[in-house]
Amino acid sequence: MKYTYRLFVLLVVFTAGVFSCKGDKAPGEGVNADIPTAGKTTLYADNTVQPIIEDVLAVFHSVYTRADVTQVNLNETELVNAMIKDSARVVVMSRLLTDEEESNFRRRKITPVVTQFATDAIAFITNKSAKDSVVNLDEIVKVIKGGTSDKIQKLIFDNPNSSSVQYLLKYAGVAKLPSGNIYSLKSNEEVIRYVHKNPGSVGVVGVNWLTQRPESLAKIVSDITVLGVDNVKIDKGAKKYYKPFQSNIATNSYPLTRKLYVLNYSGREGLGTGFATYIGAFEGQRIILKSGLLPVEIPTREIEVRSDL
Repeated sequence: MKYTYRLFVLLVVFTAGVFSCKGDKAPGEGVNADIPTAGKTTLYADNTVQPIIEDVLAVFHSVYTRADVTQVNLNETELVNAMIKDSARVVVMSRLLTDEEESNFRRRKITPVVTQFATDAIAFITNKSAKDSVVNLDEIVKVIKGGTSDKIQKLIFDNPNSSSVQYLLKYAGVAKLPSGNIYSLKSNEEVIRYVHKNPGSVGVVGVNWLTQRPESLAKIVSDITVLGVDNVKIDKGAKKYYKPFQSNIATNSYPLTRKLYVLNYSGREGLGTGFATYIGAFEGQRIILKSGLLPVEIPTREIEVRSDL
């Protein structure tokens, strides 16, 4: 019933868009720019979750053939700056805006429409030659705080301004990355390739890049080790290690998870609204489920049991 209601709302929004298209203006995009299921718009996405957004958009475009959504992938700092400068209105992020970041929109009386659609995880990877397949979270924190670790020679991030960096900085309680033993590249793909070629390094990536990897990375990902991480919050006795599998994300066994959102600050009903409705409804949640991330609403499947068997 919940999914039926969502689809009904999308249909109503679409109808309203059709009847109002004569006079509506999308902020910064001119007259008749887009409606929930048609037109053109740009969706800005955190590059740590680039693969899943590409997959959902591919299906969305196949369903709504008059829709043309261009995906632009940026790091978290670039996303926030683009929103503050008013060049991005609909974004996919792993956090909500702060009060300070949102102040510009409040002054213009723009209320955001927020759609939580999945739970993601920060994953640690290492070269296949590594002796250990697990890592203690306190070792990661020690390196982030500027200390040294015998188990982590190099900690490799995708970008100094990425959401992965910001997440771990907050977790470790520090303001910025130290200069020693930590290196930043340009993308999650570069981190995966670097770790594959360099023993002794530990890479930090969004788990989506491992579970829903691009075809060009399939062989490489199969030839690296995804590290298990301990969770001191739930294990008070013998130490256990958990990998960023969907089941461990669902049970909160994996310690480094984060919510994913579509943030719509456009102040109007448009193609961004249609995409957010789609990714949060039944079909979109099915795609999330198959990707290895945890959907907000786990789609159910009805099984008919025959009595004549």
